[in-house]
Amino acid sequence: MIPAVFCTLLWGTAFPGIKSGYELFRIDNDDAGSKLLFAGLRFFAAGFIVLFIGLLTKKKSGRLFPQPRDILPVGCLGFFQTFLQYFLLYLGIGSVSGTKSSIYTSAAAFATVLASPLFFRSDRLGARKLLGCLTGVSGIVYMSAFAGGLEGFSLLGDGLVIMSNLSGAAGNIITKKITSDGARGAVLISSWQLIFGGAALTAAGILSGGRLPADAWMGWLVLLYLAAMAGIAFMIWTELLRKNPVSRVAVFNLLIPIFGTMWSGIFLGENIFTVGNITALVLVCSGIFLVNFSPSRSK
Repeated sequence: MIPAVFCTLLWGTAFPGIKSGYELFRIDNDDAGSKLLFAGLRFFAAGFIVLFIGLLTKKKSGRLFPQPRDILPVGCLGFFQTFLQYFLLYLGIGSVSGTKSSIYTSAAAFATVLASPLFFRSDRLGARKLLGCLTGVSGIVYMSAFAGGLEGFSLLGDGLVIMSNLSGAAGNIITKKITSDGARGAVLISSWQLIFGGAALTAAGILSGGRLPADAWMGWLVLLYLAAMAGIAFMIWTELLRKNPVSRVAVFNLLIPIFGTMWSGIFLGENIFTVGNITALVLVCSGIFLVNFSPSRSK
């Protein structure tokens, strides 16, 4: 539970971090190419940061470089969890409010919990898990509705963001699949899927005319932080998925919008102590408890 919360706490900093990065790099809202380039460089660098950590802890990290049989599964993960997820997100996020994005993020966690029993027999979906997911998602929906961000639906906005989150949910399933035999460690999988996916996003950004000014050194520092944060969080998350049922881990994604709101309040001066945010936090934590709690394990 502690490393899962830590990952979502880190991912929550991405909300104000990306917003600040756009301002520092002077990226306009409709400049999709520069946004894709920003995301690509972030994840490409994140992969090498994870690889560097692996080199420092080689005895514990295991094999660091992929063999021919690793290319297809790790490349497939990089396509869904890094390239496709963030390609769709950065194309659709411009016309979707932050509150609606929070709902779609929570829906992806719900989709992962529902889909995992189809791929893993040991990960059963019971009434308690279903109730936990519904409780957690209701918290995010309440927070978003309280902020007044539920109006309208755009296929090229909301639709792309929904598909982005579903791609991330598929990434959780694929991660569990390719780590289940124990032949591949968390460092190998997380580093190379980030490198593959980040390189593809970078190429897409350059081909779309994206540019980042070299003199915006504060922007590059923010980008470096976002890369380090993403690399560390993905490495820990991969290890969690390797050792635990997908549903028990994925439900913690419901905390990301909560932490995103918290960090936005701290760094961007937004008011976070609202009835909607506090109620959402209580409901999300209750949902996580229901999914992870088992009377047989509590002893």
